[in-house]
Amino acid sequence: MAGSSDNEWVSVREAAKECGKNTETVRRWIWSGKLPAQKLGNQLFIKKRELIGFCREIATQRYKAGPKPDFLERAIALQNRIKNRGAEPTNAAELIRKVRQERMNELKQSLH
Repeated sequence: MAGSSDNEWVSVREAAKECGKNTETVRRWIWSGKLPAQKLGNQLFIKKRELIGFCREIATQRYKAGPKPDFLERAIALQNRIKNRGAEPTNAAELIRKVRQERMNELKQSLH
């Protein structure tokens, strides 16, 4: 599938290598319609010119991620909000023990 440089096609594997991504990432781009491709037999091919433009666009995107509070700080803040609403703290381990004991009792009763 080679021709002039404008019409050069690359496989998904070659495209992934070119962009420094996983092949599944390239397939997801294709399936989502972000990256145009052509199917030949059971393989997908991408125009190299379009791939280069797409990879360049992906590389220049800026992610808007600001500083986030630490997970523990968020968990404590959530726990405090729950307490302020008058709810009792939940002991997950105790709830699990209770549910297991109830289930064991049900099983014992069903056997008798």
